[in-house]
Amino acid sequence: MKAVVVGGGLLGMMTARELSKSGATVTLLEQGQIGRESSWAGGGILSPLYPWDYADSVNALAKWSQQQYPQLAEELIDEGGVDPQWTQSGLLVLANQTTADAMFAKATNWARDYGIACERLDERMLHEQEPELAEAHTQGLLFPEIAQIRNPRLIKSLRASCLKRGITLLENSPVSGFLVSGKKVRGVSVGEDKHEADVVVICAGAWSARLLTSMNIEVPIKPLRGQMLMYRTSPGQIKRITLSEGHYVIPRRDGRVLAGSTQEDVGFDKSTTQEALLELRHTAEALFPFLAEAELENHWSGLRPESTAGIPYICMISGLEGLFLNAGHFRNGVVLAPASVRLVTDLILQRTPILEPRDYGLER
Repeated sequence: MKAVVVGGGLLGMMTARELSKSGATVTLLEQGQIGRESSWAGGGILSPLYPWDYADSVNALAKWSQQQYPQLAEELIDEGGVDPQWTQSGLLVLANQTTADAMFAKATNWARDYGIACERLDERMLHEQEPELAEAHTQGLLFPEIAQIRNPRLIKSLRASCLKRGITLLENSPVSGFLVSGKKVRGVSVGEDKHEADVVVICAGAWSARLLTSMNIEVPIKPLRGQMLMYRTSPGQIKRITLSEGHYVIPRRDGRVLAGSTQEDVGFDKSTTQEALLELRHTAEALFPFLAEAELENHWSGLRPESTAGIPYICMISGLEGLFLNAGHFRNGVVLAPASVRLVTDLILQRTPILEPRDYGLER
C-alpha cells in the first residue's frame, strides 16, 4: 500500500510511522517546516486540562495514549537517538475558595471512574509539594501519575524515526489539489508534482478545513491562537505541572519553565502581543513569585485546531474512498496522538478499532 500523509506535525509523523510499521510505503507532505506549528508550540502536558470537563470520547483517547507513552518514548530513543524526556512530574490543580468543593467533587468522581490516582491537599500538604508556591494558595488536587513530554524533542525524535524507517519527508510542499478517479482519491498534487497513493490522510491541524474546502468538504475546525512564555530557572525549583484558573506552569528537567496560555480567535495570525506577555507573566509570577526575578527566555505562539466540543475528527471521509482525516485535537494534540493515530490506522487497514469510531466522525 502507498500512503500520503498531509501535515508534518506530531500527528502527521506518528501516522506516517504507524502506517510504515504496517508495511506501507509512506510520503509525508508538509507545507512549511516539519513540526513547527502547534506541535512545537504547545506545552506537552499528557492530560487534557480539567479532563472532567471533556467528553468521554476525549478521555478515552487520553487514557489509551497515556498508557502507551512510556514505551513510545523508549522506542523513539532507540530509533532516533533523541530522548523526548517523558517525565512523570504529576499535575497539581489549584482551586479558589468559592469553587473548590464543586470542582473537587467533580474531579474525584472522574478520577475514580477512570482509575486515575488523585489526592486532595490541604494548605500544609500543598506547600510541601511546591515550596515556592505563593502563600495565597491553600488547597489543591494532586494527580501524581500525570506526565509530560518535551514536544520539541519529541518532534526531533519522530523525524529521526521516520527517516530511519524509510518514510519520505517533503517540506515546503503545500498540497494544491487532490487526484480523484470516480469516487476514489488516488493521491495529491503539489504544484506540478503528483503524488499517487492508495490512501491519503489529512493531518494538517488548523489548516485541515481550508485544505478540504477545495473538495467541497466542510470540516468544523478553526485556528485558535495560544501564546506561551519560557523562563530559565534552576532545575527542581518547581516540581509539578501546576494548573490554576485555566493557566499552567510546566517545569522541564533542565530548569526551563513554560507558562501558558492564551486562547485567541484571530484567524491564522501567529504574531505575539505585549498584552498576552503581561497577562502570562502576571499569572505565572502570581503562582510562583520567584519567577519575577528569573530570566524570561522566549515568547511564542501557535494555532490550535479547535473542533466541536474539543473532540477530534478521526474518520474516513464518506463518499471518497481512500481519504481519511485525523485532525481537530484543539489543545490536546500531544496527549491524544498515540490513540488517534492507532484508531485512524485501524480504519485504514480495516482492523478491529481500539475505540468506537462513530464518536470521532464528521457526522456524529
